Amino acid sequence: MMNNRDCNSFHFYIKRPGWPMTYLVAYCPGVKLNCPRCDSEKITIFFKPGFIGKKQNIWCEIMDENNFELCDNYDLIMKCNYHPNWICKNCYNGGVILKND
Repeated sequence: MMNNRDCNSFHFYIKRPGWPMTYLVAYCPGVKLNCPRCDSEKITIFFKPGFIGKKQNIWCEIMDENNFELCDNYDLIMKCNYHPNWICKNCYNGGVILKND
């Protein structure tokens, strides 16, 4: 039997033609996200190379439970260096994912 995470989320690795596979991992939690700046739904969540490992699974669970928000506040971004990142493909705004308390 498949759980909710198996049905609604997926991982993919970013690869460009002729370039080697990168360590950047993108993630889709299966929930609707809107950019804080332009309200676009064209959001990509990704993990930097440092996330390859056990902390990535913890953040995937948080995102699967829809217990997070997109943050584009520069001061918070600098304090949350080890959080997943996001970028809006419409206005190129970006930031980090914050867990809701």
